[in-house]
Amino acid sequence: MSHKLKLGIVGCGGHMYEFLYNCLKWVPDVSVLAVCDIDESKLDRFTTMYNIPNRYTDYNKMFEKESLDAIIVVINETQHFAVAKAAMLAGINVFVEKTPSNNSEEAEELVKIQKQTGKTTMVGFNRRFMTSYVMAKEISQRPEFGDILMYQSQFNTSPYRNDAFFKLNHIIHHLDLARFLLGEIELTQVQRVTVSEQMVGYTISLHSEKGAIGTIQSGSLLDESYPIERLELIGNRRNIVVDNVKNLTYNRPPQPKDKFKPFTLSDGADTLMWNVSHGLYPRFSYHGYEDEIYYFLTSIREGRKPEPSIEDSVKTMKLLDQLEALIEK
Repeated sequence: MSHKLKLGIVGCGGHMYEFLYNCLKWVPDVSVLAVCDIDESKLDRFTTMYNIPNRYTDYNKMFEKESLDAIIVVINETQHFAVAKAAMLAGINVFVEKTPSNNSEEAEELVKIQKQTGKTTMVGFNRRFMTSYVMAKEISQRPEFGDILMYQSQFNTSPYRNDAFFKLNHIIHHLDLARFLLGEIELTQVQRVTVSEQMVGYTISLHSEKGAIGTIQSGSLLDESYPIERLELIGNRRNIVVDNVKNLTYNRPPQPKDKFKPFTLSDGADTLMWNVSHGLYPRFSYHGYEDEIYYFLTSIREGRKPEPSIEDSVKTMKLLDQLEALIEK
């Protein structure tokens, strides 16, 4: 594909307006031709701010009238499936924020449409692109680390709309993160504490095909202004800790101490640390949004299928099915 990528946007809310649109500046030769939102005031604000030539309140009309290579979809999660389906049937590639569908059956239907049309849908599970988690995966794959033996993650937030939406929109992030780091997993036990329909907490036990065991703790019992996210991977006498996505610590066995001589730091041992610099204005965030948008659009330009594809995301959606089945036991 040698021409400029012709891009459309569906959804002009806060996430797109305040952050995601600006990620496009890192991708060369992209032209945003049109935007769509059912809210005229959001369209006014967005098209004025970003000087977009064409606007629509009906995405089907946008697909009919505009010659688009791809769209970015950031709307109410319950509508992602319908928009992705319509776009692929119209011959358009899709980047859709998680969650791609309301259930695994709809996700499987998107797989069929993708095969039918030859177009592709990438799902925005941004933990796969976050700086700290990408580092954690790279370290865990080093021979010195050995296999991941134990896994623990926490992902908390403020009270949610309801329990069903909390699972579909929040817990799913760390179900997908576990797959990203461990490979395929199976859920073995679920425990739940309920304060109200808006305030719930889950402890989810799992094991991986490669033999790791672990837990995911996720609740809507805190305030999201608190630190809400943590990960620990345990390998061969080593562990990796990611604290609130901004700090990574890789603890390795130290060099043996020689009697009463002082310790010295070793390049091949001791602890490695990474943390975000807040003293220097960053060109990129550490949340992975720039990376996933750049990766999606360059994949489309180069004729590659981006990951996580909708086929891959079906596996994450089916973990929600497992979660529900274990809750009902």
